Amino acid sequence: MSFSTLGQQILISLLTVFFYGLALPLLFSWVLTLINRNTKQRLATYYGMNSQVYLGFLGIIVHESSHLIMALLFGHKITGLRLIKFAHPDRQATDPEALTLGYVNHRWNSGNSYQTMGNFFIGFAPIIGVSAVIFGITAWLWPTMFHNWVMFAMHPTLSNLFQPATSDGNLLVNTVRWIIWAILVTNLSVGGFDLSSADLRNSGAGVSSYIVLLGLIGLSAGVLTSSFTEWSRAHLVPVFFALSLVVVLSAVVNVVTRWLTKDK
Repeated sequence: MSFSTLGQQILISLLTVFFYGLALPLLFSWVLTLINRNTKQRLATYYGMNSQVYLGFLGIIVHESSHLIMALLFGHKITGLRLIKFAHPDRQATDPEALTLGYVNHRWNSGNSYQTMGNFFIGFAPIIGVSAVIFGITAWLWPTMFHNWVMFAMHPTLSNLFQPATSDGNLLVNTVRWIIWAILVTNLSVGGFDLSSADLRNSGAGVSSYIVLLGLIGLSAGVLTSSFTEWSRAHLVPVFFALSLVVVLSAVVNVVTRWLTKDK
């Protein structure tokens, strides 16, 4: 292999790593946060701040649990934890967590690169956690739809996404399952996807270490193999197509919320 060919291979590998490992995750996180923050703001404005707890309690719990699990995986020390709570605007002067609906406070060794890099994943953990729970609930309550989602992620065509559903039971059972699924997914979407400013600051603390790791992966892959781009496309593109379905679900919830609050 010539030097120029190797250089081109390394460059393509680096671009692939940063595209799939940083650019796309940031894009999806930004879009999901934008949509669901608007949903929560409308609910808080028209039904009160704590309406988010009633309508999104499951999402809040999964959101904070995702932070917690990721913090533990990266060896952080947990110094404070509330998976869900009501906001108390009247206590802002004395309680730094007065306006939060849940929190995970943690401490790490800034001299430990692994723990420092973990901040990036801890901040964005709810996107992964809530999406995983939505997919799990769909596989449990609506397996035919989940099968369609999997087929769409692997082969993104409308025909795969909208394949006719086979019957999972009688009409009453299917109707009840659909209602439960819709309630749970709405609750998860309302309470789970909005990354707070604290989440984003926390991710920022680890982004430099994460970029270094991505650079090392891209450089190593570029030197060792010429098929890294094809591997990434085959294995990671389906993940982001699956996340695009989560974006659509969040957008639907936002549209319904706007409709419910339009005359307020």
